[in-house]
Amino acid sequence: MNTRKVLPDELTKAFEKLGLGAGDRVAMHGLLSRIGIVEGGAAMIIHRLLNVLGKKGTLLMPAYTAVTRHSLTHDNFTKTGCWCEGIETRHLPFIPELQPDKEIGEIAHRLCSWPASRRSRHRAFSFVAVGNDSDPLVRGYSLTDPLQPLKTMVKEDSFVLAVGGELNSIEAIHIAEQTRLPGKFTKERALTLTSKGQIWVEVTAPGCSKGFQKLVNYLSPRDLRQVDIGSAKTLLYPMKELIATAERLLEENPMALSCERPNCLSCQAVRE
Repeated sequence: MNTRKVLPDELTKAFEKLGLGAGDRVAMHGLLSRIGIVEGGAAMIIHRLLNVLGKKGTLLMPAYTAVTRHSLTHDNFTKTGCWCEGIETRHLPFIPELQPDKEIGEIAHRLCSWPASRRSRHRAFSFVAVGNDSDPLVRGYSLTDPLQPLKTMVKEDSFVLAVGGELNSIEAIHIAEQTRLPGKFTKERALTLTSKGQIWVEVTAPGCSKGFQKLVNYLSPRDLRQVDIGSAKTLLYPMKELIATAERLLEENPMALSCERPNCLSCQAVRE
């Protein structure tokens, strides 16, 4: 295990080496644990990245909340092996202060409480943003389209940043699936607060992303930028080009980005 501490100046140099600069728009997914020990922790990563992006830059991260969601594949929360173990009260209704999923990471959790941050109020698939364009990105949301903030962002020249170098966490790739494989998206329920109390609402959920790493073999070397941040391979790629590459690949082979798990309901829908 690498126990060397990553210093703040190393973070700045890494972001600049990737080619990021003032005014850039970045959709990031990153896990602090992949980097290792960072002096200042998640807050320092955000601080140094935002300094590089400047006042006119924007940082967007997913802030999903599995604790608010439940599958439509079984009723009454009684399915054997379900994470809530048949106890509906283990679910929480969405509130902006609710911590994102552990898999989303400590960086996104810290960004949710960052000064001037804005978080969308999607009941299951919220995003959090800081910067010049944060309000337009998160102001509106659709329960039937969890990718709305990313679609707004991709209209401008934006980048995806994967700290850890894995594409399985890049939600923007789902936009290509939404165009080519809409059947891969699933229906779920999300708990929400109303004036009459808690109710379940139906939401559309992005499908499986476990096979997205296969896309890395098709990315243009000309557009791909990579550095190491601590122990983490870090990848930067233009968002429009990433989505376009995924669309072309899925048009040729709908199974190209599917996972290998035989019991995956989302990828199974593509196979069928």
